[in-house]
Amino acid sequence: MDNKRYKLMLVDDEPWALIGLKECIDWEEAGFEIVAECDCGEVALKAAETVHPDAVITDIRMPDMSGLELIRRLKEKDPAIQCAVVSAFSDFEMAREAIRLTATSYMLKPLSEQEVAETAGRLKEMLEGKAGSLQDNIKAKSYTEIFPAHPVLPELPQTLRSLWLALCEEPLDASLWPEGTWLLPVKIEDDYGMLCDRLPEKMPEETGLSCAIGRRDKPEKLLETAEASLRGGFLYPENAGIRNAPTIAAGIQLYLYQHLHENIALKDLSETFFLTETYLCDLFREQTGKTILGFLRGIRLYKAAGMLRKTEKTIYEIASECGYNDYSYFIRHFKKAYGKTPDQYRKM
Repeated sequence: MDNKRYKLMLVDDEPWALIGLKECIDWEEAGFEIVAECDCGEVALKAAETVHPDAVITDIRMPDMSGLELIRRLKEKDPAIQCAVVSAFSDFEMAREAIRLTATSYMLKPLSEQEVAETAGRLKEMLEGKAGSLQDNIKAKSYTEIFPAHPVLPELPQTLRSLWLALCEEPLDASLWPEGTWLLPVKIEDDYGMLCDRLPEKMPEETGLSCAIGRRDKPEKLLETAEASLRGGFLYPENAGIRNAPTIAAGIQLYLYQHLHENIALKDLSETFFLTETYLCDLFREQTGKTILGFLRGIRLYKAAGMLRKTEKTIYEIASECGYNDYSYFIRHFKKAYGKTPDQYRKM
C-alpha cells in the first residue's frame, strides 16, 4: 500500500470556507497532508517558502491578490506545484484563465464532497505524473453514457454559458478543440460525442454538430439537433449565429431532416415557420449558402448512403424512406452525387 502523502496548502479569506474545505473529505485517505491554511495570498506566498507544498487549493477572489495571481507567483518559484481554484462566482473567463495557468480543476461554491474528491484525485494524478494537461487528460476519460430515450446530461459546471454536442461514428480527438475548452466525452448508443463549451475551428467530415443550448435547456434538443446534423450531413452555419442561439435556418434544416421521407412543399415550410416563401428561400440561402431544394436533396442522399452502409434494407426501401417515390430518379441522383449506383456503393 502506498503511504506517501503530498503536502497540501489551502487558501481562502473566509474562515468558514477554509474549515469546510478541510473537513469536506478525508485528505489523508486521499493522499494529502494539509501543511498550511492561509487567509490571503501574501500569507500563502510566505508559507510556501517554509512548507514547500506540492499542491495548493485557493479561492479566486481575495482582498489582497486573486487566486490566479497567487498561482502565477507560486509557479514562478516552483513550476511543478499543482493548483486547483475555488470560486463563489460563476465566472467563465476566470475558469478559462485558471485552466490556462494549468490549474487542474475549477470548483464552484458551495463545494460538494464528490467534486472535492475528484479534484483531490486529479491533483494526485498530476503529482504522480499519471496525467497530462486537462486537454490531454480528456482522452483517457471513460465515456459518459447517454440514452436517447431518457436523456440525462451529467452534472455540468456552473461556469458554462452555452453547450454544444459534436457527434461522430468514431471517437473524436480532443486536440481539435482550442486550449481552455471544457470537454466531456459521451457515448450515445453507437455514436461517440464530445460535449463542449467552445467549438473547434474545423470539424472532421461526417461529424454532426448540435445547435447551441444553454446549460438549463432540455438535453433532448441538443441530442436531436446533433443527430440530425450527423445523419443529414450538415453543420449549423457559424455566420447564422450558431455561437449565440439556434437560428431560423437551423430550425428549417432540422424540420427538413425529420420530414425528408415526405413530399415537402415550399408552401408547407412557409406555413410552418410563418414566413413568406420568398423571404424563407432568401433567408435560408443567406444563412447556409444553399437553396432549400438543394439542401433537401443533399440530406436525402446523405441519409441513403448511411443506410446503404449500415443496414440490410433493399435499395427500394431506402429510396422510399429517404423521400424518393421514383426509384429510377433516386438511382440517377445518387450516382450523380457519389459517382456510383447505390448497389455499387454498398458493395464497395
